[in-house]
Amino acid sequence: MTSYVLNFLSWLRMALIRIRYWNFFIDATHKPQKAQNKLLRSIIRNNRNTVFGKKYGFASLNSVREYQSRVPVQCYEDLRGLIERQAVDMLPCLTEEMPSFFVLTSGTTSKPKFIPVLESTIRQYRVTQYLAAYAVYRDFPEAFRGKILGIVSPAIEGKLDFGALYGSMSGLIYKSMPKLLRSKYVVPPEVFEIPDYNEKYLQMAGYAIREPNITMIATANPTTIFRLLEAINEDFHLLYKELIKTNAERAAYLLRIKEANQELLLSDLWPKLSVVTVWTGGNCSVLIPRLRKSLPSFAKVVEVGYMSSEFRGGITVDAVRNIEIPTFQHNFFEFVERNNWEESDPQFKLLNEVEVGKQYYIFVTTQNGLYRYNINDLIEITGFFNGTPTIRFVQKGKGVLNLTGEKLYESQLVDAISQFNQLTGTEIQFFIMIGCADSLQYTLYLEYEPIDISPLEHFLMEANLEYAAKRRSDRLKPIEAVFVKNGTSEFYKEYCVTAGQRESQYKLVHLQSRIDCKFDFNSYRRRPI
Repeated sequence: MTSYVLNFLSWLRMALIRIRYWNFFIDATHKPQKAQNKLLRSIIRNNRNTVFGKKYGFASLNSVREYQSRVPVQCYEDLRGLIERQAVDMLPCLTEEMPSFFVLTSGTTSKPKFIPVLESTIRQYRVTQYLAAYAVYRDFPEAFRGKILGIVSPAIEGKLDFGALYGSMSGLIYKSMPKLLRSKYVVPPEVFEIPDYNEKYLQMAGYAIREPNITMIATANPTTIFRLLEAINEDFHLLYKELIKTNAERAAYLLRIKEANQELLLSDLWPKLSVVTVWTGGNCSVLIPRLRKSLPSFAKVVEVGYMSSEFRGGITVDAVRNIEIPTFQHNFFEFVERNNWEESDPQFKLLNEVEVGKQYYIFVTTQNGLYRYNINDLIEITGFFNGTPTIRFVQKGKGVLNLTGEKLYESQLVDAISQFNQLTGTEIQFFIMIGCADSLQYTLYLEYEPIDISPLEHFLMEANLEYAAKRRSDRLKPIEAVFVKNGTSEFYKEYCVTAGQRESQYKLVHLQSRIDCKFDFNSYRRRPI
């Protein structure tokens, strides 16, 4: 099928998505709380006869406020027993609808979390993917005129002890998208199922380097793109030998650039690349400048949307300005102000009650059995799209340390590194700061040549008055800087993936406690010159 025909069919497909999904979605953004109330009533009605529903009297609930007063906030461990019982005994413990498979993700205990996925969950995810794709197509149609390099986790990764399948939603949606869209994919889905970390990237690199007309890259984490580029550059001669068999002209072209510049950039590999969709907020924000340097000058970095293993929480509705709103038609949201969560009686706000400029912990009721679920995420309300609040992911709630009353937030550290980079002209990409309660000191590990980091502490003191007070009184010791070897970031990522984090949703937590971080960074110290 010619590219002209494919592009025409893509236009037709997007026109159908606009008529069937997008227009109704945008209409609903004028009164999102109306959709929220309707959704909650539906969830309660559909699951009133479950074990959870009977325990909390779903049959007699008549309002949102009754739901909030009767059902306590849940963490995963509160729901684990019911999730596993429903999976093993096929009883309606949390939902009347039975799970079709599970998503695994790391939890706060040594046991992984099993997130149930219903057939209706898959349909919802597919709709949100349609909406997200249409938003990009509407603003940047050229991104769909060539091939799409999507990088996801495996759809099916194995079986749990009780026989149920587990995998990833990103992989499942990748495999189940319409045939027309799949025809534009560069990497076959079976490549993502390769268990060996290095072999998988080598295979992805092989498929990617053969295709000169990639116009869009779609993945969650920017580090995935950097790792792919690393595989292409490190294994170039091996890839070149294979490429010359099928496209000698392209092989010669890339070889000339490689020999001249030593490194191939995204702009060298795919000069028509116009859109990259990735996470741009939270910990990933510090990586975006590096990503932009590798792109063609006209390429746009688009926020892929707030998402987790538990649920997809956001959709980018304006790809030009990266405006994102909550998935209010599929999940019921509650919010507690950042500074109010630790109070004895935190005030839960609804979608129509949040305020611009404030940061909130987010609590979600999903259609797959998570009720008033505390995902420990912080988001910021950045404005409004029609009548719907726009959101920006800030950080995981656990990215907060308090050794001696300073309450240092991960976002403050990320901002300080960005300021430091700007001031000194450095490009520090990988950094983790570990707090030790015993020594009352933070150790900052940086993948960089040794430099003076004293300005960094100044930026932290400016951002956090309590941190400044504790440092000035010497109750908090000066930051210890440890400079680690090149490649440490990849060893750490591989360590996290091996420990259970999903690669495509790997999130680097820049601020951690010594108790939680078991990776031995000190063994990767640079040797003194």
